[in-house]
Amino acid sequence: MRTIFIGDVHGCLEELKQLIQKLNIKSDRVILLGDLINRGPDSVGVVKFVYENQFECLMGNHEYEYLKNYKKNPIYQELYQQLGETLHKWIQQRPYYIEDKNFIAVHAGLIPNQSLKKSKPAIITSIRTYKDIPWYEYYKGKKYVIYGHWARKGLTIRNHTIGLDSGCVYGKFLSAFILEEKKIIQIPAKKKYYIPPSSKI
Repeated sequence: MRTIFIGDVHGCLEELKQLIQKLNIKSDRVILLGDLINRGPDSVGVVKFVYENQFECLMGNHEYEYLKNYKKNPIYQELYQQLGETLHKWIQQRPYYIEDKNFIAVHAGLIPNQSLKKSKPAIITSIRTYKDIPWYEYYKGKKYVIYGHWARKGLTIRNHTIGLDSGCVYGKFLSAFILEEKKIIQIPAKKKYYIPPSSKI
């Protein structure tokens, strides 16, 4: 059985299906790193696909924001209606991290010198830097830390850390990491679905 991690999908259902097909999933353990929703073309379809396949999935910052604001934000209210109660409750139950004997999976990263149990969810779903330095520069552990969230950095492999947000929704790639084979598998995005406000002319 392989352990397979998949980076931020952001509603890119077709690319996710292609990646799963390319990985030839059988009895493998599949863990998505969060941010299934927002920005891309089919957030509900992605959540439904992950739920129906019984893949594991972390809480991303976009799910975290959705759960905080779905009662008052019109866009999230609509998403809530489309998801329905079963998928909404499933999102509510997503863990903030998964720690195993060989790896730590977290959406955004680790706070240096702080245990995950004591780390605030808002921070481990959104951290990029600590004292203006990428958090992974501080990591000295031997377990792999696999994370997403930092699309601007793209695929990042450093100090036993693997960053898998390779910007599919921005027209780049959807990436997976097979732990036992130390192998990266990628699917190119079909198109650029979202242009960040900072990039608009």
